Amino acid sequence: MNDLLIQVLSEINANIRTDFALFDENGKMVFGRECFGKNANEKSILLAGKSYTLKAALSKEQLEDFCFFIESIVKSRYDMELAAFIRGKPSLVSDFPFPSGLILIQNEVFCCTPNDSSFQDGDVAVNSNLTDKTREFVEEAFEEGIVVHIDNILALILPIEDRNELREAAEALYQTLAEEVSEKTAISLGGIAGSQAELCRAFVNAQKALEFACGKRFGVMSYAEMPLELIISQLSPEIRSEYKNEIDFESFDIDTLSTIRVFLDCNLHIAEAARKLYIHRNTLIYRLDKIYAMTGLDLRDFNDALKMKIYLILHEFF
Repeated sequence: MNDLLIQVLSEINANIRTDFALFDENGKMVFGRECFGKNANEKSILLAGKSYTLKAALSKEQLEDFCFFIESIVKSRYDMELAAFIRGKPSLVSDFPFPSGLILIQNEVFCCTPNDSSFQDGDVAVNSNLTDKTREFVEEAFEEGIVVHIDNILALILPIEDRNELREAAEALYQTLAEEVSEKTAISLGGIAGSQAELCRAFVNAQKALEFACGKRFGVMSYAEMPLELIISQLSPEIRSEYKNEIDFESFDIDTLSTIRVFLDCNLHIAEAARKLYIHRNTLIYRLDKIYAMTGLDLRDFNDALKMKIYLILHEFF
């Protein structure tokens, strides 16, 4: 992404009278020319998620304002050019770091359901913006990543090739934002991209998954892992309502709901589910027996687990 930074700085330099030079963390000049004499001052500056030192023949007060100006312009242009690149439109981006994993982040919002008449394929209905606090936190937490605002969505692009590693990063981010930033977020995964075309497709898919994540209001949604949700969203409201009330989830306590979700997410593996629930396997077996008594569905049986998954999707999203 260095080519884009140089291009933006060149455009800024061509339209101002103040000469300046930019140095990386190793003291190497990456832009400009150093000919300021004894009147030069320098200041740390964060551009495109990386730390630099900017030097110019300005007073310390003037340099403070000048750095703020440079940071604002670079951030705005970066968002614009990267958003265009991710959407497959003409862009100045020429050295994008592939392969990369895509994560989308949205603060707590009021989303329409996937079959709402206002929902269009590839769009996400939102009513609030991400705060600067969230963006700053993500940029600090993932120094090796690229962070860009696209409309009301924050896109995080990481140099990751493994889907499991991408999910682990997203789940850790989800928990940390809730605990450290105290902001509820919806997070979705678009997968791994090895080209601009794959990145565009990953972004569209992640938008669709984000719509479900907004409705679910917990955890991380991955487009590649939600074929049932997408299929059910295409059914008519009449068909969905016919099956939606087969199980009264509202009568379940928190432990029961958590057990159902985690056990299904762990692919019916008792040991793994018990570990994630922080309970003994015998306690989990007791809970599964209790769920069977309440619903007539034995989640250790694949067919019953599939039925429960469908009922749970109807309950959570529709």
